[in-house]
Amino acid sequence: MSRGYDCDNREDERDQEPEQPSQAGPRRPVYGRTGGDSSNPERRRSEQRRDRDRSAPRRGQGNERLSMRSIEKWYGLSDRERATLREVGRFRTIDAQALSKYRYPGKPAAFQKEIARLQQRGLLLRRSISVGKQRDTLVIVALTEEAARLVRQDAQDPPDQAIYAGFVKPAEVPHDAAIYHMYQSEAAQLEAKAGKVRRVVLDFELKKEVYSKLAKERDCGALEYARRRHEIAEEHGLSIVDGRIALPDLRIEYETSEGDLDHVDLELATEHYHRGHMDAKTRAGFKIYGFVSTSRGRRAQWEGRELTANVLSL
Repeated sequence: MSRGYDCDNREDERDQEPEQPSQAGPRRPVYGRTGGDSSNPERRRSEQRRDRDRSAPRRGQGNERLSMRSIEKWYGLSDRERATLREVGRFRTIDAQALSKYRYPGKPAAFQKEIARLQQRGLLLRRSISVGKQRDTLVIVALTEEAARLVRQDAQDPPDQAIYAGFVKPAEVPHDAAIYHMYQSEAAQLEAKAGKVRRVVLDFELKKEVYSKLAKERDCGALEYARRRHEIAEEHGLSIVDGRIALPDLRIEYETSEGDLDHVDLELATEHYHRGHMDAKTRAGFKIYGFVSTSRGRRAQWEGRELTANVLSL
């Protein structure tokens, strides 16, 4: 479901000019390295204030010490553990079973050990929820705020890669967790063509960017609004379908084998989709994935862009 974003159209207040020093009253003596009388009480008070300033901790120093301890904790992890945290942060919420499958293939014991270690260090959150008509148990993971901050500081991802922390609303968890399956299926195809994934963009981020820009145009006339909507869609590489900007569930930005930058937009089909939904998403140029529900979780299944007859439930 789309989230609305309001935009504040008020103009920013002008910066006030700095207050000019008063010309009235006696001038305070200036004490430098060579100036002033050492016996002057005003100088002694000035030096005492300077000494206190030197001995007092600088503003924000406590946060810097905390950050250093966090960084030491971060680099106490293995390369695979840090890569796991980066992966979780990019997708907000990941199905633990999928994370084990794709990040720790054939190594379930190592997965359990490292996930427990990341939890103990306060970097990873794990939760069990019931989903689907059969109320199957889904174990999901997400970053803590500290872990998200460390992932951003580590700078292994592009600067514009969003990193998320915390769990989403329970109703959104199955959909968000399934996004990771869809990504893995598409990323495997890109890598088979010597492509390299650079960045992933969730629908939340795209909606925020697009809606915030559209909100600024809401008071203009219909023709101007339509013109700006077209420009905004074009700016983000999106299409307008039935008078609305079509937004995918996931965008993957990648580098081709020739070194060019490109992207692919993916849509996750749910049981709520009907033929009209599928047709609109197809006209927008999205690749559509369906997910088959099983008694032991979910698995991604690529169905092609002609997925209109069968809508697979989560």
